[in-house]
Amino acid sequence: MARSLPLIALCAALSLGATHALSQVAPSAEPREVVTPPNARARLPRVTVNVLDGRDSLARGVVLQDTGRILTALVPVREARDLRVVYPDGRIDRARVVATDPAWGVALLEGNAGRWVEGLRISDRDGRARDEVSWVPIAGSRVSSGLLRRRRSFVGGNAALLRDAWELDPIPANSAVGSGVFHHATATLVGLIVPPDRESEITGADVAFAVPATVLRALANSAAAAARPWLGLVMVEIPPGASVRFATGGLRIASVAANGPGAAAGLRGGPNGDVIVAAENRAVRSLADLGDILEGRQIGQEVTLRVTRGGATFDETLTLAARPAPREEPNEQATPRAPGE
Repeated sequence: MARSLPLIALCAALSLGATHALSQVAPSAEPREVVTPPNARARLPRVTVNVLDGRDSLARGVVLQDTGRILTALVPVREARDLRVVYPDGRIDRARVVATDPAWGVALLEGNAGRWVEGLRISDRDGRARDEVSWVPIAGSRVSSGLLRRRRSFVGGNAALLRDAWELDPIPANSAVGSGVFHHATATLVGLIVPPDRESEITGADVAFAVPATVLRALANSAAAAARPWLGLVMVEIPPGASVRFATGGLRIASVAANGPGAAAGLRGGPNGDVIVAAENRAVRSLADLGDILEGRQIGQEVTLRVTRGGATFDETLTLAARPAPREEPNEQATPRAPGE
């Protein structure tokens, strides 16, 4: 890829980056077998999504705890016209980019209607060389395990120096781009795999590497105030044909945020909670349907939902609100989170 980097800036940055990388190479050690712990085998596939442009697979992504937003690599998704995420159970939701770090090549996505049942917390520290880690090369596949090999520094766009990237051992496959790097000792997210320089604007990265946790935290925090309409509902899909009463499908409300729009409208959640069958006089059979209807709507606007409760069907009008900050998010009913908040 052609670069317009000034020669002096490039040489200086590369020199600094090379010195920094050499000074932090881990002492030589015999290769050792890394055993994937049960928590990584269990959790990683459940928090890894597939990111699509229409039907074309672009990258992996990792769901964040609390917000349900998704970290992924920027390069594969920046030209996408029909961005979607496929959750581990096969459900599909349209998504949008809410924040990016162009220098590091990281993007933060948010589903239009979906929120997955669990996620990973970004590590409070960046790990150490030879720490054991795991990642998922392909969504739904077996977990790959390895080591944080050594720190590296690279040059990003506009001669930005990218410090403290992680080189992984073994080198991740290209199919792992966008996957989260799971730290065995802390069970947290310690990095995100992004592509090498031939597929990005990062000079000196000849293989896929991991963006450090400090960068991921900064991006997630910068997007904390990026508001989108919020219903205050956690919903699960009723597959078409799974119920005689809901032959064409619908969304059952699993839980209701105490101070959200759904609670204000009197909607009920739980195993026998209300079922949303339409919104704005358009049928709702899936989370993607509801996401399409909410697309482009703003905070403060109203949306009318057609709801079934017991044997009755009625309309309720909700005023869309901004999602509370994670630390202020109200306690919901004890039902586990599911796609659709």
